Amino acid sequence: MNRIAFFFLACLFLASCNDVDRVIGRDKKKPVTYSFSCIDSAVGGSSANKRLDKVGDLIRDIGVSEKSITDDVQSEYGREFHEQMIADGSFKLMKDAALQSKLEAMLASLLAKREKPSGIVYKIYALEDTVINAFTFGGRIYVTKAMLAKCAGKDDLLAAIIGHEIGHSEMGHIKATIQEIELSNKVFGEKTGATVFELKRFLTASANQKNELEADYYGINLTNELGYDVCTAVAFWKEMASNENRYSEVEDFFRTHPFSSLRAECLMNHIRTNFNRDCGGINKAASLPQVTK
Repeated sequence: MNRIAFFFLACLFLASCNDVDRVIGRDKKKPVTYSFSCIDSAVGGSSANKRLDKVGDLIRDIGVSEKSITDDVQSEYGREFHEQMIADGSFKLMKDAALQSKLEAMLASLLAKREKPSGIVYKIYALEDTVINAFTFGGRIYVTKAMLAKCAGKDDLLAAIIGHEIGHSEMGHIKATIQEIELSNKVFGEKTGATVFELKRFLTASANQKNELEADYYGINLTNELGYDVCTAVAFWKEMASNENRYSEVEDFFRTHPFSSLRAECLMNHIRTNFNRDCGGINKAASLPQVTK
């Protein structure tokens, strides 16, 4: 059997496997279950997209070895990314020493609660940005001024958001992103690879919704360990849901994040299942906007 035939047979076999929920082992503690069935109603949770995602994983791993993307490599990518964004003026850091100290202390507390900590070097920054957002790359975590305003007086929510960004690195999401960048550069060259990579991310955005939920769960687990109110994050996504467009299959396909109404539902289920805490039920039929054809 030639290599090409073997490759496609491997892809078909992997695509036929059923998606399963994750169980994260915890020493001498009840295992934490990560369930993703709550997004099955969304396009990103369809069986077809799950299979495509698995085939994509296989192609990425064959092209660039996962083992080559070490914690040091991820940290170096984060450093270079940060320096480039600062140098070209894309990022403007907030100059608030007290705020910076608070963010660094919260980050350190959350990192200390990781079960099996990586060696990724983490740093956190506040950005002068009017968009409500937080994101991460290579251990560098960024929280916008608008997001910080949303979290004013709500350290529980801020902790969940920072914990979410930690989750993206600890659960291997950023590693996969770097694999894709390096694969694109190999195939198309460094000048065009990044452009192709961005296009690929846009066209397969729905496949990333599971990663967003996994990071949500990871962040909630860390905040729960620190004694924060985990229901604050649920309330936040309920509020965000009230400002979103009507649910549509087309929009859902091109989203990297689940709709906020689904996100709140998923988090409530996670918290109820793992921490025996009820954050207030949602009537799913009433809370989710109707699908527009």
